[in-house]
Amino acid sequence: MPASSRTLAAPMDAPRVAPPDARDRLLDAASMLFARHGYQAISLRDLANHLGLRAGSLYHHIDSKQGLLYELIESTLTDLLYETRTQLRRQATSEQRLSAFVEVFVAYSQGAPERLTLVTREAVNLSEEQAEHIDELKRAYRSLLSGIVAADCGAQLTGPHPWANDVADAILSLLSGHTLWGMASRRWEQAAPMLLRFIRGILESAPLHGRAHGA
Repeated sequence: MPASSRTLAAPMDAPRVAPPDARDRLLDAASMLFARHGYQAISLRDLANHLGLRAGSLYHHIDSKQGLLYELIESTLTDLLYETRTQLRRQATSEQRLSAFVEVFVAYSQGAPERLTLVTREAVNLSEEQAEHIDELKRAYRSLLSGIVAADCGAQLTGPHPWANDVADAILSLLSGHTLWGMASRRWEQAAPMLLRFIRGILESAPLHGRAHGA
């Protein structure tokens, strides 16, 4: 048989990529369907049909539809917090930390836009207890940014700075809008510098009473 027509066996040590397990497929599908159509519009039967499964089989992997949404939102914020903190620790100045904060968010929005859509739009569908924990994670994420804002404006973090939280909220609204309006399709090299220019404009308008004397 000519060599060109042989079926060659893969070497024994060839790396093999394991296919995603059923639960990973479930989480990915739920993220996509909830983000595109809305949590309320998608039933567990819809999700099962999308995966080619029986609806009852989903309960091998989840407790409830609401519990599934909570897991998706909670894991998104936990991952975003971890990656942001990791990158911030590597920066020396407030300017560098601000850039790192924005770059992590933009990279995440491009890698998992559906997950961030769930955070910004679907958290209203959680139980009171679930929503309380999600709000704690959001406050922790905002505190990272408000600390950068206060330092950038020359303030010392020896007490509360409500104005810094207000500025951080404005910046987070800008970043979230970047995701919701489909700008995540921009290349990272374009999106991050553009957003940083807008954020610099927001910081320039920060209340003067929050700035250090002479700053």
